[in-house]
Amino acid sequence: MSAEKRKARALRSAARAAGYCGLVHPDGGASCTRPPHTDRQHVDYYNGRPSFASASGTQWTE
Repeated sequence: MSAEKRKARALRSAARAAGYCGLVHPDGGASCTRPPHTDRQHVDYYNGRPSFASASGTQWTE
């Protein structure tokens, strides 16, 4: 397994341990910060917010 794949696996594992879904956005720069879920909707509440006061940032469907 390549170092890049090991790093991605470790990051997702850490996100899960913190209580997040952890799926990385296909274009990068965001990862799902919702609790683990079964639907295909993902949102990063921290990255990609249009303004500081916005409640959520980058959203995508798997």
